Amino acid sequence: MRKKALLALMLAAVMLLSGCALITVDEEVDNARTVIDVNGEIVTKGQLDNLVQNQVYQNQQMNSYYSLLGLASYLPSTAADVVDDVAQSQIEGMVARQKATDMGFYTMTDEENEEIQNTAQENYDAVLDEIALYYYPDSELEEDALRAECETFAQENGFASLEDYVKTATDNKAVEKLRADTVKDVAVTEDELASGLSERAESEKTTYENSLITYGYNVNNGTTVYYNPAGYRYVKQILIQFTEEDNTAVTDALSALTAAQSALTTAQSNLDNAAEDADMEALQAAVDQAKADEDAAQTAADDAMATAYANIQEKTDEVYAAATAEDADFDALVKEYNEDTGMPETGYAVCEGYTYFVTSFTEAAMALENVGDVSEPVKSDYGYHIIQYSADIPEGSATVDDVRETLTAELLTAKQDEAYAAALDGWVAEASVTTYLDRMGY
Repeated sequence: MRKKALLALMLAAVMLLSGCALITVDEEVDNARTVIDVNGEIVTKGQLDNLVQNQVYQNQQMNSYYSLLGLASYLPSTAADVVDDVAQSQIEGMVARQKATDMGFYTMTDEENEEIQNTAQENYDAVLDEIALYYYPDSELEEDALRAECETFAQENGFASLEDYVKTATDNKAVEKLRADTVKDVAVTEDELASGLSERAESEKTTYENSLITYGYNVNNGTTVYYNPAGYRYVKQILIQFTEEDNTAVTDALSALTAAQSALTTAQSNLDNAAEDADMEALQAAVDQAKADEDAAQTAADDAMATAYANIQEKTDEVYAAATAEDADFDALVKEYNEDTGMPETGYAVCEGYTYFVTSFTEAAMALENVGDVSEPVKSDYGYHIIQYSADIPEGSATVDDVRETLTAELLTAKQDEAYAAALDGWVAEASVTTYLDRMGY
């Protein structure tokens, strides 16, 4: 399966692929017939068939993948269903490349040529690496000899060559320059920003009404949000972590406890579901032993945690005293002492029942009554947390200035896509395009 997927990927990399050598003369003639003609540039039946079959295979793979995830996917999976779209894609690509040629965008700077060569080489090297992995996994050849063997394999089995990748990268760069020139004057207005914000805020309001926790997840992961639901606040923390040695001991002890608990569950299940003629005394003994093992594992875990807390208690007390002093600068203390390197500058967004953080952290964060309040040190499996209620998050839509950069980029991309698509449609309409898709015989 993976070999087929790899081959499909390689076939998709270039437009024009060689046909199989073991074909009849009639098939060769048939496959050489023109099925697309764009201003005198042609695509043959064999070439289009390769592209169609590749698209079918990719769609089938995606349908299978989504099915494994329990999701519905109905990508067309027969040649007859995809041929029109594949042909249209080829026509648009040919027109774009011809337009780029006419406008001089195939003339590259030294920097662009270097980029093209690097991109092509990286893609070609990736192909050879995959061939080595899939087809020569146990090879004892030296590096240069193995590479030569993989290059020969690629040539003999219809994989894209380095020259193919250079051509593809060159085409892509020329069309990229064409697109940039076409959309260079597209801009986003303030009215469009306001309208875009309103639409997104209304949509997110509905989302958060159905799943309040999603807001906190988005904010804490750096996703731009357009609407703030009620119930959230920002909190900052100073995390005093266990020492590396203690953290390892705690992790090992908790893992052992989990294993002991699982063993007890299994032993109890064996006893509860035993057959009438089973040795009940032995099964009960197994339960008793498993319970004793769990108790011992729990004691060991408790001892490891107690030691870990004790070893950071002095530092925690010092930081807590500094954080609750009359002239305390909590942000300065965060910079100096916080060992949570992933905390955003604004702090974390939390609400009642927020389950992405450990329960003790969330409960302590929400128990603080006023902005600026600082919690006593809170225990978790990570160490001690000293938490500050840093700011309220008012309910309502974000402002344009809050989201200007992200929203502008999003709207600009959409407008540029529309502008380029419209221009491309115009160029296709002006081109001399003839198709003979009935010759495909699907």
